[in-house]
Amino acid sequence: MDKIDKLKAQINNGKFPTEFPHFGGANLIITNDPHRNGYEHDVVICSEHASALSWLVTELKNIYHEDIDYMNKYEFYPYIGELIKNTLKRQEHLFETMLHVVEKIESEWGIK
Repeated sequence: MDKIDKLKAQINNGKFPTEFPHFGGANLIITNDPHRNGYEHDVVICSEHASALSWLVTELKNIYHEDIDYMNKYEFYPYIGELIKNTLKRQEHLFETMLHVVEKIESEWGIK
C-alpha cells in the first residue's frame, strides 16, 4: 500500500486528530479564528475543522517532501488551500473535502 492509499484509509476510518497545530506558511493559513488575517497573496481558510485540515496539509507535506522545494512550495500549499476552500464552499463534509484534496494532489503530483 502506498503512502497516499494509507492516508486515504486514515481519512476513511476517521483516524485523524481533532486537535492539531494550525498550519501557517508558504502563503497558506488554516485557522478557526475568524479574525485571523493574512497578506493579500495568502489563502486563508477559516474552519471549525482547522486542526484536521492542518493535519492533512502536514501529511501531504511529509509525503511529497522530496518534490517540494523553496520555489514550488508557493504553488503547492496555496493550491491545496484553494482545493479546500472550493470544496468547503460546496458544503462538502470533512471526509469528502479531505479525500478530494488527496485525490487532486495525487493526480497533479503523482502517487507516493
